[in-house]
Amino acid sequence: MAVEPGVREGDNLVRVLAQRVLPILAVLAATVALMYPVALWLGLPLARLRMENLANWITTTTAAHPLSEAPSAGSVGAPAGTRLTFGAFDEIIDDAGATVRGGASRDVERLMLVRGGEPVAADFSVDDEGLVLESAVEGALLTWGQQLEGPLDDGHVFRFADPNDVGAPIYLNGRLLEAGAVDSVERADGASATFTFPLGNGPVIVAGEVVVEGAGFEASGAGVVLDRAPPFNASVRRMTGDYAVLDAAAGTIALAEPSPTAPRAATDVLALAELLVGPVDGNNRVFYLQHTPLVENDPARRLMLDGRELSATAERPQERVDGERASFTFAGERGVVTLNGAEVTEGRDFTRQGNVITFRQPPVRNAQLRQYQDYLVSDPASGAVTLAVAPQPGERLWAASYTYYDRPACGATELECFFSMPQHPMPFPHWIAQRIGPFLTAYPFADSRNVVRATIYTAGGTLLALLLGGLVGVLLAVVFVAVRPAERALLPWVIASQTVPIIALVPVLLLLLGNVGVTVQTSLVPATLIGAYIAFFPVAVGTVTGLRSVDPLALDLMKSYAASPLEVFWKVRFPAAVPFFFTSLKLGTAAALVGALVAETESNNRYGLGYAIVGQVQAGNVSDVWILLIISALLGIGLVALVGGAQRAFAPWERR
Repeated sequence: MAVEPGVREGDNLVRVLAQRVLPILAVLAATVALMYPVALWLGLPLARLRMENLANWITTTTAAHPLSEAPSAGSVGAPAGTRLTFGAFDEIIDDAGATVRGGASRDVERLMLVRGGEPVAADFSVDDEGLVLESAVEGALLTWGQQLEGPLDDGHVFRFADPNDVGAPIYLNGRLLEAGAVDSVERADGASATFTFPLGNGPVIVAGEVVVEGAGFEASGAGVVLDRAPPFNASVRRMTGDYAVLDAAAGTIALAEPSPTAPRAATDVLALAELLVGPVDGNNRVFYLQHTPLVENDPARRLMLDGRELSATAERPQERVDGERASFTFAGERGVVTLNGAEVTEGRDFTRQGNVITFRQPPVRNAQLRQYQDYLVSDPASGAVTLAVAPQPGERLWAASYTYYDRPACGATELECFFSMPQHPMPFPHWIAQRIGPFLTAYPFADSRNVVRATIYTAGGTLLALLLGGLVGVLLAVVFVAVRPAERALLPWVIASQTVPIIALVPVLLLLLGNVGVTVQTSLVPATLIGAYIAFFPVAVGTVTGLRSVDPLALDLMKSYAASPLEVFWKVRFPAAVPFFFTSLKLGTAAALVGALVAETESNNRYGLGYAIVGQVQAGNVSDVWILLIISALLGIGLVALVGGAQRAFAPWERR
């Protein structure tokens, strides 16, 4: 039974697809699938480093928490049984009972009421809803200050009458406003309008100006896209609280929600403050702050002993530490003394007479000798504070304000930090795919920065390099085969030429071309010469092998026919060398492309693909770099396929 031609042709098509297309698709699918675990393998360690680096953490300044609701006008004091709530009270309750540095628990024994910088003698208990007074509080719970000026715009911006009041509690319609803003993960580069914020859903503050969603940016999860790119290195923040400070020197703030009514500042408001953890027994000098790790150089840190603010000013000795002197004079008569950052102990390491201390042995020359007047943050990681004088029983050591590293800005887990990274060493394939369209259409074709235009330009330079390198390689092969002494004389130098690094050769070539008047920044000559320099060697070696692969019997037969050397070459050696020539030419194609890209990079040829790759690498656009690498690979495959097409056209006897 005969098989219809159409069926046979269909079977052949299926066979071709199965033999050629499906393996390619399988390899492509496996490569894409493998990129996901590789991206995680390369990216998660970087994410872990970001989490461990405190410079990438969000800092939070905690202070005494004021009343969250302003008392009614004219009310004075609060009797026992009154329930009070304070700002950020949920955070305090969530932390209650948790183990903190120093081995203590945060409970009512770790909290105290203060007003006007002084402790308030009142007993209280804490439950999930607030604080309940167990003894009465005398005096006004809150003293009003001035009302803020404004609004200065459409309801967001207000100004303190006295800029020194910035930071004072402010109330709007009787409710305490919480301050909060977080910086963007990315820095403003003057070109990008996309920014990522670890938290927050309020307006964005760009260079001190309020930008609201829908009228200045569009939000998508943690990312926002501004209508226009901010200036280079401009501050970009997003509100996380009810308001944020715009300009402390000018006393301006911005509300997250617009208000026609101006907020009002408060003074001497009843607040809930944190006690430092540690026994107050007249001997203990080491206490712990309850939030860690601490920001070491913290200008906002204010520690209080009852109503007196403690000083952490570092005093230098009047005398120079020369390695021979043992006595030193300080401004104060007390303090924590450190030598090269480590505390030294009075009585064991030195003795004190007023403001003069004398070491048992002179400190080494140029040692860093300091005296901290009231206290020293001895271990920022654990929140340890060492006092110069131990507090006496009944005294209260509390924190008016201090700053600590709250959490990593990138996220709570390594995976969250991985996804929040602005750039990845190997992006996920679908991230690269999402960038292909915008990247290829970023510039019109007439613009030299257009990627398609750059690809065509580099392809042209590679083809010229391949043509020149192939011609030189074939000529050398013919000479080597025809003239054996020439091969013995030249072949070592040809091999030696390939040991010269092109990264060192290109600058020399560019200098020579510049001296003869070639504009290397816009010329194909450097790419052509360097590509040809790399491509000629495999062509020469492969062609020599092919020309010498002739069957000796065929040569004897041609001699018996009295054929001339030209006829022997054309009818015997050339057909035998064709497959070797095209195979080596394919190798030379890949080499010529690499040479062209290197030459474009070194010559700063803005028309080429190499220059575009370097530009994206310097800009840190990893996804765009991968797109360019894929384009370069596809260009190489296309040029090799072009050589294969030429082989089928010029050597039909090679077809199967």
